[in-house]
Amino acid sequence: MQPSGLPFHSLALEPAIDANFLTVAPDIPLVDVLALMSRFRSCRLPSQVLGTDMSHIPANLPQISCLSQEEDAVFGVADTAAGCVLVMEGERLIGVFTERDIVRLAAAGLSLSRVNISEIMTRPAITLQPSPSHDIFTALGLLRQHRIRHLPIVNDQGQPMGIVTHESIRKALQPVNLLTRLRCVQDVMTRTVIHAPVTTAVLQLAQLMTEHQVSCVVITQVRDSEIQPGEQDALTPAGCSAPLTKASCSCPILYSQSLIPVGIVTERDIVQFQALELDLSRLKAQEAMSTPLFCLGTSDSLWLAHEQMQQHRVRRLVVRGNQGELVGIVSQTSLLQVLNPVEMYGVIELLQQAVEERTSELAQTNERLRHEIGERQRAELALQKSHDQLKIQVEQRTAQLTQANVQLQQDILERQRVETALRQSEAQLKKQTRELTRMIQQLHSYQSQLIQSEKMSSLGQLVAGVAHEINNPINFIYGNIAYASQYVQDVMGLLELYEQYYPQPVSEIQETTEDIDLEFVKTDLPKLINSMKLGADRIRNLVLSLRNFSRLDQAEMKSVDLHEGLDNTLLILQNQLKATPGLVEVQLVKDYGDLPLVECYPGQLNQVFMNLLSNAIDALEELRQLNAQAQLSNGQSSSPYPTIVIQTAIKDVKRPKSQAKSLLVNQWVVVRITDNGAGMTEIVRQRLFDPFFTTKPVGKGTGLGLSISYQIVVEKHGGYLQCNSELGQGSEFVIEIPLRQHHQASMTFPSRNG
Repeated sequence: MQPSGLPFHSLALEPAIDANFLTVAPDIPLVDVLALMSRFRSCRLPSQVLGTDMSHIPANLPQISCLSQEEDAVFGVADTAAGCVLVMEGERLIGVFTERDIVRLAAAGLSLSRVNISEIMTRPAITLQPSPSHDIFTALGLLRQHRIRHLPIVNDQGQPMGIVTHESIRKALQPVNLLTRLRCVQDVMTRTVIHAPVTTAVLQLAQLMTEHQVSCVVITQVRDSEIQPGEQDALTPAGCSAPLTKASCSCPILYSQSLIPVGIVTERDIVQFQALELDLSRLKAQEAMSTPLFCLGTSDSLWLAHEQMQQHRVRRLVVRGNQGELVGIVSQTSLLQVLNPVEMYGVIELLQQAVEERTSELAQTNERLRHEIGERQRAELALQKSHDQLKIQVEQRTAQLTQANVQLQQDILERQRVETALRQSEAQLKKQTRELTRMIQQLHSYQSQLIQSEKMSSLGQLVAGVAHEINNPINFIYGNIAYASQYVQDVMGLLELYEQYYPQPVSEIQETTEDIDLEFVKTDLPKLINSMKLGADRIRNLVLSLRNFSRLDQAEMKSVDLHEGLDNTLLILQNQLKATPGLVEVQLVKDYGDLPLVECYPGQLNQVFMNLLSNAIDALEELRQLNAQAQLSNGQSSSPYPTIVIQTAIKDVKRPKSQAKSLLVNQWVVVRITDNGAGMTEIVRQRLFDPFFTTKPVGKGTGLGLSISYQIVVEKHGGYLQCNSELGQGSEFVIEIPLRQHHQASMTFPSRNG
């Protein structure tokens, strides 16, 4: 159905019907039909033979004569009308025979002399009856659906009225002019082209047309510069009568810059050669091809292609590239690809609606303009009057704005002063906030240090009291052991004298001697006295170490032996270093250097040693468990043995004089405490000396030991305390303090994490 508003003549089927067509009887020999079709390319039958209605052609027609060009123009014989004949049985259409059928028979090598048209025609024929609902696109759809090039138009009785072809549709459809001007050749051209060299036999060309269902073969040759000696001989395929170039004659190819089109052979040419009864297997393409070629470029418009086809009366044009190479082919079917019915309906309908709407808008605009002109004239008079009044008001308003502007500038200046003061107050408040935050943090640090110091002070007093109470009885025992030992020796000497001068004691003495095992007592009693002396010595040394560690009598800065403080700390921790069930003993390595007396706070440094050594022992707990389990299982362990290394040394530090460029050399004491435990991550190492930071389980550590140790070393002694550790590589704590504390005022201290 045609859409409303679309002109009937633009899509009607009647203008596309070609009334010039050929009809034959079904018993006509094929050779007569072939002669008729081959001679009808540029001529037609005389009117006295065919009649004005182009009806049945006699089978015994001796000769077909040509009309003059004037008669051809009068009757309007189209070239496409000779592309087929309609086979009629009486007045009824029973089949269609086309040039493609002739090419198929020629390719098969069949003899045409004894064949009637009824034996090889296509039946039943695809037809279309005129109807108000049928238009050009209905016929175009049937051509595309059944892949045919001729569509007979029949009436209600089945009598043929004409033929619709692609060319008749293209000529009848006016909107194609608009679309072909907007589209280029490369949009619709067929890029896959069947081609063959000039030496190919025409029989092979017919076979190619039949195999690939095409209506033509382009004859090409290879560019001279690309042909190598002996290449043509090498490219001759089996069964081909002539040598081939790079473009094989047996398959379609996409275009290549090496192929140059020189001619074309169509189905119409095959029909003429068959009518002349030529031997197609001996006839070469070079002798049969149409030349010169009519060619186009890829960027040319479809309208130019349409004009070229009309001018040269051809159905197809070859498309060449910039170098003259074969890139495609454009046929009448290609031109009709731009005709999408939905798109055509929509475009034409939109154009008509746009024209109508534009016309209506222009009329309305014209009326509005006339009305606006009158209104503008009246408005100009009113505007002039308003302009005079506005001028007076502007002068008055300008004076008011000038006064308001002065006041506004004063307000701005005042606001700027207020904002400046506000920014200063805000900056001062931020500074006070930062200072208060720093003081709160420092207060927390002092508070934690005070608590720890108080705890250590109480612990020191307790240790000193216990040491004092133990010292009195142990001194009594230690002092009398020597006399007891001497008395035992005297008694033993006396017993030996009795045995010497009274070898035969009385029976009671003999029995008593045997009961008490006098010989064993004489042997074991000196050992017992020595064991008691050794125990008293250890108790006395432990009490002395506790007194030295507490240093209650050394609260002020003094020069002390750091090795003594380290040894006293290790003696107190001796119980934690020994092997216990489930834990192996910690191996202790002392690498003491030659240290002089160090000026320091002995009690506080002992507290630092205690914290660092306790942490080292805790870090080795997992390694001690692994070694203990390995010893129980197989006696050997793949893990390293838990070890703590203590190193001391002296190093020289150069610093500039305050009033000169020369350097002073200051000696520092370095104490390194290293363990081969699990180590720690960089994140943990960065926070190691922060107050209350601990990696130990809840209840096992407070997080104050290392923080207080850092304050003692850095703030009290002006030194350095840093940790070097990697995960899985153990940890090393380095203590550095000046040998003499009066130099610390001129030193620069590092950050907490070194």
